[in-house]
Amino acid sequence: MSDDNTTCNVQAALNAGAGLAGVQILDLAKAAPGNLPFVVLPDGYRTESLESILASPLRKKGNTTLNDAVSFIAVVNDQKGDTTRLYSTINPPTFTAVFNDHTGAADGGWRAGWRDHRAVYNAPLSPEWKTWIGASGRAQTQTDFAQFIETNLPDIAEPVGGVVLEVARSLEAKKKVNFASSVRLSDGSTQFTYEEDVQGSAQKGQLQVPDVFVLAIPVFENGDRWRVEANLRYRIADGGKLSIWYELVRPHKVIEAAVADLRTTIAEKTDLPILVGSPS
Repeated sequence: MSDDNTTCNVQAALNAGAGLAGVQILDLAKAAPGNLPFVVLPDGYRTESLESILASPLRKKGNTTLNDAVSFIAVVNDQKGDTTRLYSTINPPTFTAVFNDHTGAADGGWRAGWRDHRAVYNAPLSPEWKTWIGASGRAQTQTDFAQFIETNLPDIAEPVGGVVLEVARSLEAKKKVNFASSVRLSDGSTQFTYEEDVQGSAQKGQLQVPDVFVLAIPVFENGDRWRVEANLRYRIADGGKLSIWYELVRPHKVIEAAVADLRTTIAEKTDLPILVGSPS
């Protein structure tokens, strides 16, 4: 066959395809309920779906992002079906519902799903958690530490607020003294000894500070409060200047416990098991 004949045959096929231009109906009865309208366009001879002109989509798809567990549970219960699966991770804390996931079939095999209809709850950390985790391990002056404690006093559960507030105010008042030493007492507190210049005369004094305090703060926004321990740390530098800070005790374990608690709640209220991991 000559090159000229080959060219003519190809062109004839393209012309025939172009002649099909116009709205066509693709019968999806064998694949899924409904009919999908489409058009064949002469330019490039491709097909273009016209689903967007229908009164409603032929199937559900899209992502919904929720900001608390209650809303996530409500959406899951509203949309769940036989092909729904729940996934969860700890780092970062996430919960994902895939409503049209791959699932097992009656014959023991697998039924493929589009996996494009989802709800996600990313379990955003609470402002209180961000505040306390952000300052953990960061050395501060007496004044800065006292102001931080006073500002966030409602988050402290133990010792009682009045005790901690008095300590904070005492630290702020003693910002011009020189600290000489510290002694850990049997009651779990530290006693600082300081020297203060009073009318030209050096006078010694003592200040008692708890070594441990306990927070009661939500880990996640709109979530339950959790007990978080904090160890008080300090350093007396040359010249008697005191640096003071705190360190949260194993905060990652608190997050793990909070996620585990959420998993239990979500599984119980949706009647769906939760898989540890994330869908691709």
